[in-house]
Amino acid sequence: MSEIHPDKKLVRYCEVISVITIIAAAKYGFPHLMELCYEMGKEDSGTFIWHAMAVGIESYAIMFVGILSYVMVRNVRRGNVFCRMNKRILNAIGISTTLSGILMGAITHFSTLEIPSEICVLFIISGLLFVLIAYIFVIGIRMQEEQELTI
Repeated sequence: MSEIHPDKKLVRYCEVISVITIIAAAKYGFPHLMELCYEMGKEDSGTFIWHAMAVGIESYAIMFVGILSYVMVRNVRRGNVFCRMNKRILNAIGISTTLSGILMGAITHFSTLEIPSEICVLFIISGLLFVLIAYIFVIGIRMQEEQELTI
């Protein structure tokens, strides 16, 4: 499969997204998990487990997206834009984000926590958009394969 040399603007844009998600994962995801571990020993309220689950799901989603976006940017830099690996990365981001939104919605419904439902809906919609983009990538991969066969 021949490699596509991506536009410099595309590479820069991907790098900015990757840096933002990695900073968000480092600033929000990991420290919140550490804070939960610290509070676990001293918190005895009935709502702590619900709070811990909600923060854990959010932190997991942010760290997962940060890592996968870095891998995708690395692929784009190498010129592998429409490849099956990027399609799988987009699918994984979409499915995990959608599941995070569904789980957070369930936690909000079954607990006394006051998590705005808009956050859950935003997670679900953005996750489904990532899955849609992954399907669009499949079309791009097929078109690229057909183009390589005609040359």
